[in-house]
Amino acid sequence: MAGSLQDQLLKSGLANKKQAKQANEHKRKKAKQKKAGTAVDDKQAQQAALEAARQEKAAHDRELNLQRQQEQAQKAALAEARQLIEAHRLRLPQKAETRYNFAHGSTIHHLYLDQKLIDQLARGQLRIAFMDASYHLVPAEIVDRVEKRQPDMILPRPVDDTPDADDPYADFAIPDDLMW
Repeated sequence: MAGSLQDQLLKSGLANKKQAKQANEHKRKKAKQKKAGTAVDDKQAQQAALEAARQEKAAHDRELNLQRQQEQAQKAALAEARQLIEAHRLRLPQKAETRYNFAHGSTIHHLYLDQKLIDQLARGQLRIAFMDASYHLVPAEIVDRVEKRQPDMILPRPVDDTPDADDPYADFAIPDDLMW
């Protein structure tokens, strides 16, 4: 009993050649459909993967463009602030003898100014700007425009340390030679 089932059925007379041919044809068609179905599924999977990769690349490109635009905006704002300071800064007097001390960060710095400039600083008509490792005096009208672009270039105004009017100890000054 060697041979295929089809051969055995033909020999025993349970099936004829026409039925065997139809069975072979049906089997071949099923295999072809199955193969075509996996090919369609593979194509769909490839197209889906390509579309996902395309969308991911587009999102990445949008993110890079946004970063570039932000960097360009920062550079433009810095350039505008620099230009404003350079165009409107006041020249420091050459022969000023009064040393004006101010705090920048945690260190004390100084500029030699005349009394007129010191008075303007005290009234808030001038402010100190820090640019290129140097300090410049800038009019208050320009300070607002610079602070909108680069707030860290303008030093904050000094805090007024005069006592409050309702301070109960305002009349009692602390002596300079007080030892604890």
